[in-house]
Amino acid sequence: MTSALSSTAESLGTQKNEEPARGGWLAFVAVAWLVLVLAALRKSLVPDSGDLALAMAAGSLLQLTLAGILAGAAMGLWAAGQLTRYPRPLVTSVAGLITGVLASLAVLFVRGMPSGAIWVLALALGLAGAIGGGLSVVRPAVMVRAGVIATLVNLAFFNVMQFNSSWLLEVFGADGTDAGNKAAGGYLSFTQAALAGLLGGYLAYRVVRRSGLTLRWPSYLLAGGIPGLLWIVGDIITRVGVARLLTLASVDPDGDKVIMHSLGASRINTGLMLFFVGGLTAMIAFGRTLKPREE
Repeated sequence: MTSALSSTAESLGTQKNEEPARGGWLAFVAVAWLVLVLAALRKSLVPDSGDLALAMAAGSLLQLTLAGILAGAAMGLWAAGQLTRYPRPLVTSVAGLITGVLASLAVLFVRGMPSGAIWVLALALGLAGAIGGGLSVVRPAVMVRAGVIATLVNLAFFNVMQFNSSWLLEVFGADGTDAGNKAAGGYLSFTQAALAGLLGGYLAYRVVRRSGLTLRWPSYLLAGGIPGLLWIVGDIITRVGVARLLTLASVDPDGDKVIMHSLGASRINTGLMLFFVGGLTAMIAFGRTLKPREE
């Protein structure tokens, strides 16, 4: 599958020269983000109230999964640039898998969780790292690098918005009633997804443009849409993991399943918004640089 994606991506553009090996700083930032997410979510992974499923419903597992995918992809890109004598698919996949395994080992040291839940999280991180490593096989690599950078910026943006959500909900019309709060939450979710798509799409365009490679518009479309694709893949892993966690640790699994279903629908909508808005933004930004045909 990764080889098919790689050959398809190569056909999207013609390169003047192969881009130089790079990605060390991106690998460092992505791994640092994964460590930061693990540290920040450590308390939520050890529930004091006994309701682990509700803590997971707040989105911690999705954050962890996306951080694992990004770290695996960034490490794969860096390893491919360093170990050029070996087959690229092998190098990137192994680098991503190792990153996921190391993150999984960190989860295994978390105390206070049911052993089954720990293993679910560890396996989810291992899978996320492997998926990220597989993604970094796609060529030209600048598309993946642009997508990883845009996704990291989007995650930081969403965390800032979440930190300010109380007063932002009031701006969007939250009045204390269930209906008012739900409507305000919907408007806020739509707005932040649209803004994140615009931000990530333009950033992806800039990264691809500055690479110096001669690429056609589908390359920009894919680079800008990668954050949305990763968001959807992360949601799929999250749904499978949470379904297992609910049976292991929740005091009210039926109630939490309802919550998770609602949050899952919201995450899918966010992923679709990031994909379409980000892809279109990058493509339109590239289109504005094209010179009109001479008649």
